[in-house]
Amino acid sequence: MKKVIGTSSIIVLFLSLMTGSCGKNNKTNQGIDAFIPTDTQNWWRYEANDGTKFKRYYTGRDTVVNGFSFNLYEQISDGGTIVKEFYAKFNGNYYSLLKINDDGTAYVKSQILNGEPKVGDTWENQDNLTYNAVNFYAKINSSIISTTDTVNMNGATLDNVVVVKSRLFAKYLPTDQWEDCGYVIQKFKKGVGIVGEDYDFHVGTFVNKTYNNRITEYYISK
Repeated sequence: MKKVIGTSSIIVLFLSLMTGSCGKNNKTNQGIDAFIPTDTQNWWRYEANDGTKFKRYYTGRDTVVNGFSFNLYEQISDGGTIVKEFYAKFNGNYYSLLKINDDGTAYVKSQILNGEPKVGDTWENQDNLTYNAVNFYAKINSSIISTTDTVNMNGATLDNVVVVKSRLFAKYLPTDQWEDCGYVIQKFKKGVGIVGEDYDFHVGTFVNKTYNNRITEYYISK
């Protein structure tokens, strides 16, 4: 599971830019069941390309960060390592709360999916980030590239999968040209949850990561 944790720490640079405005007066979680069911009996199992296997489940415990309420999930590896995950829906869009430091005291709120995804939907975010004491400018271009994708799960086919692709661009100075630093692809099945992720990106000399995982089985309480 150490590889999963390491990957999460790296990809936060990428995903933190996907943050959208939740509105100053609307911090209430509207409910995420449509895409990520909230029942403590539910569970999802995954396998990564590096051989890591882990399980995701809803804890039934929620948390409030900066006034925003999130549903608390956990990833647990076959070795017993636990990683906390936070999901919510604000103003019709889906968000995750991502850890940006090793001790878990600082987070960013990141949009991972729009509420009514359609092929061609796009959004862009820009920010000035610091990672390992290195300052740089970053830009994310995100889009819905499919709402009818399929994912194979141990011989079974999951259809109508929504695919979100986001490309990262970075530069060190405002006057520099944007450098293409790779992409992340996230796959969602309505009523099931997250069914796959692919990461392939590189930022200067300090981030160079290729990683993917796929769902292998799940249980959704009816």
